[in-house]
Amino acid sequence: MKKKLLFVFAGLALTPFFKSQNVSVFNDVPFYSMYHYLGEGESLPAEAYSQIPSGAIRLHAYEQDIISRKLTESEIASIGSSVKMNIVLTAACDNYDRLAGVNLVLVPKGATTYTYNQSDIKRIEIGRFITPFMNKNISPTQVPYSFQVDNISNILHDTALSAMYDFWIEFRADGYSAAANTQVAGCANRTDVFRGNLEFVTSGVVTPSQNFFLPLSYRQNLNNYNATDVPGQTTRLVTFMLEQPVPNAILHLSTSNHGSNSGGEEYVKRVHNVYLDDQLVSQYMPGGKNCEDYRQYNTQGNGIYGTTAKTLRGWISWNNWCPGDVIPNREVGLGNLSAGTHTIKIDVPTAVFTGQQGYFPISMYIQNQKNGDVICPAPYDLKIASQIDTTVSTEWKEAGTSNQWQTLWGRRNVFTTAGAEVYRDIENDPKDTRTDLTVNWIYETYVKSKCSNDQSSVWYGPVYSTQIKLGTEDIDTKKISIYPNPVKDFININSTAKVNKVSVYNVDGKILLEDNSTKINLSKLQSGIYLMKIDFADGRSQTQKVIKQ
Repeated sequence: MKKKLLFVFAGLALTPFFKSQNVSVFNDVPFYSMYHYLGEGESLPAEAYSQIPSGAIRLHAYEQDIISRKLTESEIASIGSSVKMNIVLTAACDNYDRLAGVNLVLVPKGATTYTYNQSDIKRIEIGRFITPFMNKNISPTQVPYSFQVDNISNILHDTALSAMYDFWIEFRADGYSAAANTQVAGCANRTDVFRGNLEFVTSGVVTPSQNFFLPLSYRQNLNNYNATDVPGQTTRLVTFMLEQPVPNAILHLSTSNHGSNSGGEEYVKRVHNVYLDDQLVSQYMPGGKNCEDYRQYNTQGNGIYGTTAKTLRGWISWNNWCPGDVIPNREVGLGNLSAGTHTIKIDVPTAVFTGQQGYFPISMYIQNQKNGDVICPAPYDLKIASQIDTTVSTEWKEAGTSNQWQTLWGRRNVFTTAGAEVYRDIENDPKDTRTDLTVNWIYETYVKSKCSNDQSSVWYGPVYSTQIKLGTEDIDTKKISIYPNPVKDFININSTAKVNKVSVYNVDGKILLEDNSTKINLSKLQSGIYLMKIDFADGRSQTQKVIKQ
């Protein structure tokens, strides 16, 4: 679905000032079931309106419950250049993991209310998070979330924007009470699902600067069957027009995979690609975290955590997010954008959506400001570079400036046996080789970056080897010999099958030469041990060790 430009502003921020304080936006506000239908004569409990701030509104509809209020002029004036958004969610009568978030909404100046789909409002998502499986009768009953959102300061202090719009904050929690009604003591016949607090912790000097701001989409679902811009593919296209160049443009992107059916998209790792004008500008894979850190908040029995702790690979081999954690506010540098038409493409080429279930809600906007979150970017494009016998080499690309990485190896789908996880520290060259792998195993491999500020990225992966087999097992009935071995200059291949190609590798898996004859000149190689892979015309192959004198 192609979209036209929504709007562009380049107003000046206000003059410099310094403030340091907390701005409480919502305090202990109640949320109600997103599936509580309000038919004729029905309404939410009185507390739904009496327990929210004066002047706030509630946008309650199918699959959403949102509380929104306008920031006052004094609140906006107190917000500095550093802005941290803190949220605390308290359990009521929802005991499943749900999607929640916070939005900044630009509402026409002076309006005291608005509707969710009102055409003249502009909405961006500034924080998305997942509620945990919480039982209100078991501690802890609260879960905290934090986001660094420095970039909203330039929006709030943009004089061109503030002349036309008021700034409202939407607090959203999509809960559902039906299961808790029967599974949680004290929740029978209740529709309240959470209570929540939201505040901005702010400080710093706001200096005059040009502000570019362009909303592109808010929670537009993406899949390959009924929510796609390219039939049959998991692809979102957004086209926009710029009337003037924009320097240092940043794409702010929030995505999360949903679909909890068997083999659903919540449980399968997918490579996500981001393109600008058909050029790849970012590649990432959601997840990569150990969810044991969030077990404490998941007090209701569930099928995600179970009763015993999982290993690191037990989590990162499948999870796209942790119940009780934030969804990252991803930033993609777009560089200097020229005036004219541009297209952003989000593409997840391997997504399946078993049974035509599941979706990826996509929120994105462009600004020329970063959110200020200090992260170690994850590497990408991890792949098996070569595999010969028990030697497998991997390589990847670095997304930041790190020259140190750590790889994690393990037998696929085996997480609990001794030695199941092997960590290797890598420096300077983004590649790793193991020569000690076990025959008949299939390996999965991950990589993370180690940054100079003592931070590490999330894990990227997995990639899988093929089943480890010795070369002598691949030939079956073929009769073959190589001689002389050890060899000084030329080595000969004698085979009853036609030889298609011969490749020679060092023990690290690096290819040194290729030939299609049965007499190979090895005279230029240094003394040592090499691997010779012989490919036959029928598609089969054999690998043998060669000693060079």
